[in-house]
Amino acid sequence: MRRPALLFPLTLDGMRRKRLGQAIWLAPLVIFAVIYVILLVRIGTRTDLIGNILRIFVLAGEALFIGLAVGLVRGWRKPGHIALLHEGIYSRSSLGWLLVPWETIDRSATRSIGGLESVGIRTTVSPRGSRLIKVTRPLNRLLTGWDFTYPLVVISGGSDFRRIVERCIADPLERTRVV
Repeated sequence: MRRPALLFPLTLDGMRRKRLGQAIWLAPLVIFAVIYVILLVRIGTRTDLIGNILRIFVLAGEALFIGLAVGLVRGWRKPGHIALLHEGIYSRSSLGWLLVPWETIDRSATRSIGGLESVGIRTTVSPRGSRLIKVTRPLNRLLTGWDFTYPLVVISGGSDFRRIVERCIADPLERTRVV
């Protein structure tokens, strides 16, 4: 179903040395995947119980590293977007989709996390979204203090996004004027 929204595409164009950063993330995953393939070949000759347990462990590790690498490449090729709706903040990324209703936002602030300026949002309840995003929410809160963070450097029009989100959280009437 289509709804009117203010759309902010996600892009890596604002980041310096983005290709180097991508290589730094991808290289260890490929190296670990190759190591696990070598381990799988070495274990392949064993037919006892320990060999079967090791085979399951190595296959799980292989699936994890290949899945992470595919997810990273997919995220780079199709970055996603953030849309401000009358209902709330909708985002779609390589992790899945998320809708944070305005009413559930407890507070927000702009913080610098790891040298990147981000808009952090804390919610009162778990919003609707993909399972992967719901799983990462407690970890994000533990590491950053926020349920969801939106790094402004990867948002096309990040300063406008920050300003509009702050206004919509402060004044419920602004939410009706988003679009």
